[in-house]
Amino acid sequence: MVTKKLNRIKSAALSGVVALTALAAPLSTAVNPSLTANAAGSDDYAKLLQYSLYLYDANMCGSDVGEKSGLTWRDDCHTSDEVQGGFHDAGDHAMFGLPQGYTASSLGWSYYEFKDAYVATGQDEHLKLILDHFCDFFKRSTKLSGNSVSNFLYQKGDGTVDHSYWGPPEQQGGSRKMFWTSNGASDIAADYAAALALNYINFGNSEDLKYAEALYNFSTQYNSVATDGPNGFYKSSGCQDEQANAAGWLYIATKNEKYKNDCAGKQTQHLGWVDGWDNRGLGAACVYAHITGDWGKVNSYIGSMASGSNYLFMDKWGSARLNTTMQFCALAATKNSGADFKSWAKGQMDYITGNNPANKCFVVGFASNSAKNAHHRAASGYTSYEQFNMNNWDPNGDHMNPFSEYGPNSHLLVGALVGGPCDASGTYHDNMGDYICNEVAIDYNAGFVGASAGLYHFYKTGKTVGSIDGVDKIYSGGGSINTTTTTTTTKGDDGTTTTTSTTAPPSGGDIVLLPEDMDVGTEKGDDGETNNYAEFRPQGAKSATLYYSVSSNDMESAGAFGTWTGEWEQEDFNVSVKNGKVEVS
Repeated sequence: MVTKKLNRIKSAALSGVVALTALAAPLSTAVNPSLTANAAGSDDYAKLLQYSLYLYDANMCGSDVGEKSGLTWRDDCHTSDEVQGGFHDAGDHAMFGLPQGYTASSLGWSYYEFKDAYVATGQDEHLKLILDHFCDFFKRSTKLSGNSVSNFLYQKGDGTVDHSYWGPPEQQGGSRKMFWTSNGASDIAADYAAALALNYINFGNSEDLKYAEALYNFSTQYNSVATDGPNGFYKSSGCQDEQANAAGWLYIATKNEKYKNDCAGKQTQHLGWVDGWDNRGLGAACVYAHITGDWGKVNSYIGSMASGSNYLFMDKWGSARLNTTMQFCALAATKNSGADFKSWAKGQMDYITGNNPANKCFVVGFASNSAKNAHHRAASGYTSYEQFNMNNWDPNGDHMNPFSEYGPNSHLLVGALVGGPCDASGTYHDNMGDYICNEVAIDYNAGFVGASAGLYHFYKTGKTVGSIDGVDKIYSGGGSINTTTTTTTTKGDDGTTTTTSTTAPPSGGDIVLLPEDMDVGTEKGDDGETNNYAEFRPQGAKSATLYYSVSSNDMESAGAFGTWTGEWEQEDFNVSVKNGKVEVS
């Protein structure tokens, strides 16, 4: 074969369509195109997934934080707690059951959907460490008598008391209040059951399944939500949606028809909100769609939300959290049905990572224009409220004044998704005191992690990094499955031509699209000739290298390379072979 390398850098092709065509008969017998594309920063989904998991290293709690956390500035904390482990809720240190269970089950679901993304980027080990830390805490929080739950810890720490402290968790002394129940917190028990069932599905620990089934039975036995402790922070509207979600994953884990029937019977009839700590309706609908193969209900709701190019703004509190969770659900639906929401999700993530009116990336540390001043006690570096301007503290509330300027965080809260815009027009304040725009939380990152994994699954762009400020444990598997092919042609004494192809990883954040990733076929040209063609989207690439190959037995060949960005632009070329030499014009 003879190979002509075409190299054309064209920023206008970022959102367009690229096509390569060549005459097929009788002069040319094959067209074997491939593309190497360099990922733009906002499309660096390998790095985005890598960063997104470190929020959990920052919020890890217990006597093994120093061993497990990858952050240099975190260590063991709250070692006097009756039950060790879990994750701090947000920028504070209390542990509320609903966001704990929702977060763990969402992270497990993301691995179930997009395991390939975690493995390819080397993030599977990190995610498993996080999920095991969650699930070990859930099991320690569950007292069993035989296979039945006799006592259940659904909250650790009093939210009001906890908010009176500002400083690193390592220095927060004393014992914290434990909230136990023997006949309630059904919503939280069901969320824990879902997380444990998923951990069994994903990683095969039979003890996780044992506790999952016990907690689900406990939940459905009492059907009562927790009020002592969560009220004022995470007030529950019911437990049936959490039970539907848990039943679905338990059916997938066990194939017990009882769980399938429960999942069906407890479904939310009319979807109206994204999956979240108090509304698992969409998540439960997705797992039921997995069971039945019918994604119609899910796609109808997501389709009503995931349209247009404007930022999906659902609420001022954690708007980026709601947006990225909808991305995750949309990408899961795209993977499993005929719907296609991936371009919408990509556009929304572009907004999240900096293409917005504030020109701000809402992921800490990911870009040069990232948010820097998240509302987070451990990252702030402050050891007391006295280090703040006390005139800006509301003694009757539990928040700093959002309009006052506070000093920058001392530590980089790597990968944390801040609350984001507080209105649909994109208003945002990078201020530690702004708990609407700049709060972070374990449930904020949950859907964001899933969306990052889903986008990598579909686009396979980007590359993990080997060094991050403040991180001494790097999980890195490279990123995209990167290859380039070098073809050399030699002519023997007998006149035959031999082609040798060598495949190796390229440098940088490259991705290679092969013919199976493209729309490849034949069509009749205006002159009646049959042409081969390959058409593909460059997926946010800044540059592209195309390889066009024809048989060395051909005396000549012709083709074209074109881009469509609202209008067609084309560059033609001719290839001829004379006396064993290739000439291109």
